[in-house]
Amino acid sequence: ASMVVLTSEDARAAGVDVDSLSFTVPVDTANGRAMAARARLSEVSVGPIVETDVPALVARQEALRTSLLGLTFLDRLSSWRVEGDRLLLTP
Repeated sequence: ASMVVLTSEDARAAGVDVDSLSFTVPVDTANGRAMAARARLSEVSVGPIVETDVPALVARQEALRTSLLGLTFLDRLSSWRVEGDRLLLTP
């Protein structure tokens, strides 16, 4: 994914006011076209790696089954790679 994309449920759990978002960004998913809303996440952490002020999208409710860790987070790292079924992150 080019951006971090949260399900509406994960966005709510992260403190995003989903009800105030404007779902005007069309996105293509494995299940077809869906609408998402732009958001900024004050913090995204994966283990000991913490990034702040991360651009993201929030998918409409039930448009996405799981949140996606996209390039708006991954591009901030020194490196990242996939080995088999593991994603290896270097801060």
